[in-house]
Amino acid sequence: MRALNPDQLRTFSEVVEHGSFTAAAKQLNLSQPAVSLQIRELEARCGVQLLDRLGKKPFPTAAGRQLLIHAKRILSENEEALSSMRRISEASGHQVRLGMSMTTLAYVARETIRRFKRENPRIDLVISLSPSSPLVEDVRNHSLDLAVVSLPIDDAQLIVRPFYEDSVIALVPEDHFTPAPDRATPELLASAPFIVQDMAGVQTRLAQEWFRTGGHAPQSFIEVRNLEACRAAVAAGLGVSIVPGVMAQQPMEGLLVLPLDPPVRRQLAVVEHKSRLPNAVIDRLRTALLASADSLIPLDKRPVEKPRPG
Repeated sequence: MRALNPDQLRTFSEVVEHGSFTAAAKQLNLSQPAVSLQIRELEARCGVQLLDRLGKKPFPTAAGRQLLIHAKRILSENEEALSSMRRISEASGHQVRLGMSMTTLAYVARETIRRFKRENPRIDLVISLSPSSPLVEDVRNHSLDLAVVSLPIDDAQLIVRPFYEDSVIALVPEDHFTPAPDRATPELLASAPFIVQDMAGVQTRLAQEWFRTGGHAPQSFIEVRNLEACRAAVAAGLGVSIVPGVMAQQPMEGLLVLPLDPPVRRQLAVVEHKSRLPNAVIDRLRTALLASADSLIPLDKRPVEKPRPG
């Protein structure tokens, strides 16, 4: 016996449910002769009569009633299989792999990511949180579709789109210097251990260049996991650090925030590989990230709060 045809089983089920070839044909968007043909072919395939015709109304035979039990189970499994394939089809090509630092997610891109997820619920957004250097490498080897990183980057394989610039600031323990300074110089910060998130990262490179402008070098280095850990370590009195100015949005007890002298600027950019194939979903996310700076006010352009009288 040949395998059962799901379309014929569905037609048979509809005829039994509606008690009419005409109603079944309407439900299935088929002609009545097409429905009759499918029933005849199904009966031939099974080798038994499935319907009795009493007047104009068809009724299932004993064999038909038995087949109906199996048909419902087969059609249900068939629908489950098709639904599973639809889910895969809908998700196919809609995964976006995005990289950024924890600080960028917390202070720059958080609302953008939240809005993008809300507006695109079917998109599988996978975020990798890491410092800029490994993120650039991940974009280069196609492990990430997009990344938000700190400049400078010199890589001919990548498209670099700068979108936000801010001052770099110094963090020092609140009671470390007496009297409390109003700015951070290389000489001042060189007197304490320097806390960094990555000895090979952008933060350390900026710091070393800045110290050299004043003819100084850090007393020693303490390496931690990320910039948030830098901030916590400074607040605990373990040393000093420099971080993006955007982090000053959330003050932390025990910290003194100082502008750098000479000043240092930091630029963020969205990067992607030049050979990446066109993808409308990735393009939408890139556009949203580039627009995220519109709602941010760089530290040096924020209005200064005046003391309240009295």
